[in-house]
Amino acid sequence: MSNHEQEYFDALRQIAREFHPSGWFEANAEKVYGVSPHEALEMAYDNIQLCAASAIRSRRRPKKGRA
Repeated sequence: MSNHEQEYFDALRQIAREFHPSGWFEANAEKVYGVSPHEALEMAYDNIQLCAASAIRSRRRPKKGRA
């Protein structure tokens, strides 16, 4: 596995394991973060985008035929 592939895998693993499911925010956002569930979901979405963006920063799109 190349270094880039490892970074992509790590980003996907972080998104899958470290981010709460949306239902969690309804029950816990105000208690844990002190914000509304809606605001907590917005922040989580932004964090997911940042995680994905950092994994592909300065990378070229793979050529077709290579998976």
